[in-house]
Amino acid sequence: LKLWRLKILISVFGGVSIPSIFMKNAENEAEAGKVMSRTMSLATSHPMGGSSGQLSCRTKAVLTAPTLGFFALRYVKLGYMKKFYTDDYPRASLSVLSTFLILSTLLDLIFDPTLAGWTDGLRSVFGRDWGRRKPFLFVASFLVTISYAMAFAPPASFSAKAQEDSEAWFAANGNTATAPVFNSVASAVWFGIFHIAVKVFSDAIFEIPHGALLVEVTHDGKERTSVWSWREIFLCFGILVGMVVPIIGENECSSSPETDCYSYLMISLAVGLIFTISTLFLCWDIKERPASNVPGPVEALVPSIVGCFSNFPYMILLISDLVEGFGANLPLLVLPYVVDWVVGPQAATDLVGSPGMLFAACVVVHMVVRLPVTFVWKWAAGRFGKYHTFLAFNIMYGVYMFAFLAVTKGQALLSIILCGLWGIAYGGHWLLLDLCSDVIDYDELVTGRRREGQFTMARDLVPKICEIPADALPFLLMSYFQYNPDLAEQPEEVQWIIRGSFSIVPGLAGLLGTVVLFWFTLRTNEQHEQIINGIIDHQAGLSVTDPLTGLLLPPIKPLSDGSVEYSGSIVGAQEIKILEHFFASEIAWACDSQNVGRLKIKPLIYLVISLLLVIPGVFLTIEGWPALSNGESSWAPVGIILLGFAFIGSFFSAERIRQGIKAHGCVQLKDLEVMKAIHQSRGRIPGGQKVAPEENQVQEKE
Repeated sequence: LKLWRLKILISVFGGVSIPSIFMKNAENEAEAGKVMSRTMSLATSHPMGGSSGQLSCRTKAVLTAPTLGFFALRYVKLGYMKKFYTDDYPRASLSVLSTFLILSTLLDLIFDPTLAGWTDGLRSVFGRDWGRRKPFLFVASFLVTISYAMAFAPPASFSAKAQEDSEAWFAANGNTATAPVFNSVASAVWFGIFHIAVKVFSDAIFEIPHGALLVEVTHDGKERTSVWSWREIFLCFGILVGMVVPIIGENECSSSPETDCYSYLMISLAVGLIFTISTLFLCWDIKERPASNVPGPVEALVPSIVGCFSNFPYMILLISDLVEGFGANLPLLVLPYVVDWVVGPQAATDLVGSPGMLFAACVVVHMVVRLPVTFVWKWAAGRFGKYHTFLAFNIMYGVYMFAFLAVTKGQALLSIILCGLWGIAYGGHWLLLDLCSDVIDYDELVTGRRREGQFTMARDLVPKICEIPADALPFLLMSYFQYNPDLAEQPEEVQWIIRGSFSIVPGLAGLLGTVVLFWFTLRTNEQHEQIINGIIDHQAGLSVTDPLTGLLLPPIKPLSDGSVEYSGSIVGAQEIKILEHFFASEIAWACDSQNVGRLKIKPLIYLVISLLLVIPGVFLTIEGWPALSNGESSWAPVGIILLGFAFIGSFFSAERIRQGIKAHGCVQLKDLEVMKAIHQSRGRIPGGQKVAPEENQVQEKE
């Protein structure tokens, strides 16, 4: 009562009318209600970060700790498994082993998108809401450890006959160059089964849900940067453990079939136990966003892929990573050849004892330097923004790689120093994952869907597939120019291929990837905050302004029967399921021509192109198979990848053609018009309504 008397006195003596006081209080109450609504929405969507989005150091450590054990297991396998199977007691058949290596890549193309769809669409397990990611992580905690360990445990009985035949032949004939190869098909099949279990199933069941969980754990952009930097630190430690610890078993396991080496098995079990415990603790300790609180209905596989590739900022990041990835793996692949044929074995022996030790020294110094530099890149992202910092990283990386041209004969110490500085240049690559996280929020703003799994899958799978032909090219060129490991010196052309693959190609790829990034539009933390606020306003049924395009974004309201409402028009549930299989340009073409049948024309063209890839794929595979079976450079992996693309493209296009045929019976022109208007407002095709600057200011004020 005293407060209201004071307000009346102020209104009288201060020249303010009493009604304005009541209006002001009403506005304040409305604003308070709006703030409370935002706070509750953020707290529900991100239980660990709450409305502020802040995460404790303990939470970040729990979230990212499984990365250490996982990458330690991966690098034990990458560094030692193939040589173990061919040179130690398993005596695996190279041709069978190569077949499984390629088969796993094809299965990867099929399983990864499927798993991403499962984890994005999961709503309950046995009738209970456990979240969308933790059920998969729980399975991965056991599956990863078991599959990696069993891969290093082929029964000795599988190769006993090959071992006996080998000993008998050499006892009778001596050590000659014409000795036959005694190998075991059973050991190679064991390798193939568990290689597929690891590469196709275990890795995907952990990496895709875990990457998606790191995206959705907080809405705050700076906290996400911190989370991804924690992951990078554990990743570096994991790589160091995976590359250094197995040296313990080298004496027992290096080309000595009679030892029945099980050191790698013990190491895998020990590291796997660390992974299992840390992943189970994550599942127990971390509160995930309830699946019941995920916006939008469960989405089929093909529409979710169409949605991902309709996101313009994401496509820019993906193309940049594809271009950079063309040369990103080459330095580590050709580093042993740089040590042997550019620096020279004598210089390596004089400095650290052997070429192998020089290679190990280069890798370890690189990782040791990369670890602390992560904090520098994190600080720069907070100070200058993650986009500008990532741009600077790409430029620095691209320019720096040319410095390796300075490494010539006898310069072993210089090669170690440059590898250490390479850790500084490459230490900011994890910022790509951070930018992708913000792009996923933008996707929710424009579509009303959460597709963390699909975005995570595509971000890793597409560049990984395209790197395979790029990685094969240097070795094919080396073979063409007469590379011979028995020579004291390689031909000059071969040496330049090695140096160029280590320096010039990665440098040019990094700089070209930087050029692509200039088209990336999600550049500031302010834009990301507007995206988060826009998502909340959409949930309240309000129109917002797209912070990247400046277009008006009316909300897409899902109705209880599966249909959607947009700007007063409704598209039925069956119609929306069909039309989500098509890109914006295809919808616009069918709408403008007033012909629903045109929806299936472009998918039909893509189907024909996909099937045509089978021809070069089969040719290259058959032509290169003998060389691949002998462990030589071959075009067969390129052919297999083409066959994989043919299969995926055919499946994708065939499903869209099937939906185009179904559209004849139920999709009306008015449905096409509504979908076209949605795509126009999202900036995917011209025709969206631009918000005037003054209107935008009023909207921001409100």
